[in-house]
Amino acid sequence: MKSTPFKATGCFFLTDQGPGLGALLMAGLLLAAGRSVGGGVPVELQATNSAGGAVARKAAGNGITVAVCLRPYVWTSRDGECWVERQTGNVSLLHDVAFGSGTFVAVGNEGALVTSRDGVSWKPGYSRTDERLRGIVFGSEKFVAVGYAGSVITSKDGVRWTAQKSGTEECLHAIAFGHGTFVAVGRNGVILISRDGKKWSREPSGVSVRLESIGYREGKFIASDAAGSTVLVSADGRKWAAR
Repeated sequence: MKSTPFKATGCFFLTDQGPGLGALLMAGLLLAAGRSVGGGVPVELQATNSAGGAVARKAAGNGITVAVCLRPYVWTSRDGECWVERQTGNVSLLHDVAFGSGTFVAVGNEGALVTSRDGVSWKPGYSRTDERLRGIVFGSEKFVAVGYAGSVITSKDGVRWTAQKSGTEECLHAIAFGHGTFVAVGRNGVILISRDGKKWSREPSGVSVRLESIGYREGKFIASDAAGSTVLVSADGRKWAAR
């Protein structure tokens, strides 16, 4: 298949899964904004609204990088410069992607879930939920995905999934793993933590805004709303402080 430049209008292309645009700007972690990336390959990164537009999510493994950005297909690259559009056999928009156990898993609207061993050939999976899945991460030898209505699903291989009880009906928008802990964030300032992806507890965030993203870097979790006007930091996922 012929390689083409990666173009995602209204998308911000990130170096990896992590906090929202505002938090990344504050942390100096944004790869590019409105300019070419890697050898002059054009990337359309114009914001589409005050919240910063959509965010392209990436995962790397098996010598290839996979990116998703609110499309039913994915993009792949082996050098970070030339990107190839790959069909997934899926019709729903994809929000996030993770790699683990030799497998890529991407999740999206209406419980959409697709898997691939090589990033090139994809097949639909069964997520055991019809809720919109907004985030996925791999940690402690398992995948954990989260989404609307407090939905949480887990899998060791990316193929066989189990629905878990999160203890909330709030919509969950993102998830990260670090320090042996999964942390999910969502609407009304909800923050959930779990050591195993099965038993979850809600921790006080001190805010009521919609938390759109979370990442783990340099021993700290960083959660943010879409605009980056609210940024929370925690070392353990339990005690949070505003930045």
